[in-house]
Amino acid sequence: PTLSNNLSVLEQLPGSGIRRLLTIGVGCQTQALRAVQASLGLDELYVLGLPCVDNVSRAGLQTFLDSTSRSPETVVHYEFMQDFRIHFRHSDGSKETVPFFGLDTPKLKEVFAPSCLSCFDYVNAAADLVVGYMGAPFQWQWLVVRNDRGQRLLDLVEKELQTQPVMSAGNRSQAVQQGIEAYDKALRLPAWLAELIGFVVQKFGPKGLEYARFSIDSHFTRNALWLRRHHPTMVDKHLPPFARKIVNRYRLPQQ
Repeated sequence: PTLSNNLSVLEQLPGSGIRRLLTIGVGCQTQALRAVQASLGLDELYVLGLPCVDNVSRAGLQTFLDSTSRSPETVVHYEFMQDFRIHFRHSDGSKETVPFFGLDTPKLKEVFAPSCLSCFDYVNAAADLVVGYMGAPFQWQWLVVRNDRGQRLLDLVEKELQTQPVMSAGNRSQAVQQGIEAYDKALRLPAWLAELIGFVVQKFGPKGLEYARFSIDSHFTRNALWLRRHHPTMVDKHLPPFARKIVNRYRLPQQ
């Protein structure tokens, strides 16, 4: 999850003979792609979207790894998962998990890209088919078909998928409100307390669709606060009505 100019591959299209293209990307990449779609000369374009939040520079990624993992130099993959833990995989095949609440927030508060801190398209609304984990129970994925092209993509593989109905449990509101204040004050909890809170939230906190709402609400409130503090004259124009409706449900710290 670092900043990546994936769309530079479009420069290879002219003269390639490619008429049908499938792209995979996060919300900002999808928005940029849609902006130039008409000029690409394609017969068909399919967009498989990923929910996304908080990309960082390569230096920011190193800061995150150094402050979070027991062995930052061997991390080959990591993901923030629905059990409120960060899952690391290392080059020797070993795994490591760290509770969200144990992050070194004072160090990490400023590593996110400004473009991510002002983004309200976590759900990748302009994609055809979106695949992610945020609305599913732990170890499952979540699918959103947004249009006919997305349905055609899903039809290609649906027989090979194991599916279950959408589920939802818990209540996100208190967790979101507490997270706003903890992030704003850049709190870092002792390891034992972070583990305890992580256990309680994992057992009784939001799951499934309610976890998706928790994640969206948490990032929308954080980003709205960042926008108000760093670009106050842009708030009315940049904060979309659907995000404003969510943000207004919570108490944000004074600017």
